[in-house]
Order: sequence, then C-alpha cells, then structure tokens
Amino acid sequence: MKKFFRVGICVLLATAPFTGCSMLTTQGRQQRAYDHYVQKMSAGRVKEQRRFSAKHSSSIPELQPSEPMITSEASGPESMTDGSGSSGDGGGQ
Repeated sequence: MKKFFRVGICVLLATAPFTGCSMLTTQGRQQRAYDHYVQKMSAGRVKEQRRFSAKHSSSIPELQPSEPMITSEASGPESMTDGSGSSGDGGGQ
C-alpha cells in the first residue's frame, strides 16, 4: 500500500505542471477555430486569385501592329472677321 501511494504521489508531482492542455480550454478552442478559419480563407483567396488570373490572362487580345492610316483632308486657314461685318445688329433708322 505504501508503494502505491509513493507511485501515486510521483505521478501527481510529474503531472502537476501539466494541469491542462491549452488547446482544451475555451480560449484554446477559439484560437484553434480562428486559425482554421484564417487558413481556409487564405486558401480560398489564393484559389480565387489563380482562377481570376487564368481566366483573364487568356482573354486579353494581342494587339497587331497595323499600317499607318494617312488622311489627306486638308482645310485652309479659316477667315477671321473683326466683328464689323454686315450683321443684323439693328442699329439703323
């Protein structure tokens, strides 16, 4: 019987520093759930970015260089008036 108590006391003393696993407490479970959530969202974001880049990288059209277009429509300088032209300003009798 004495030997049983000695073994029991030794086991108690050995396990005393380990009063509880930190992951089994409420705060530990919440931390683990939050870590799981962050990993899941990060993986989803990476997957979405890959899908987006693969989808849009192939849809960008390549621009082909074209022949330069020359227009020969030329117009001369426009006539400028000094404002004293014959316009119906209503100043006569």
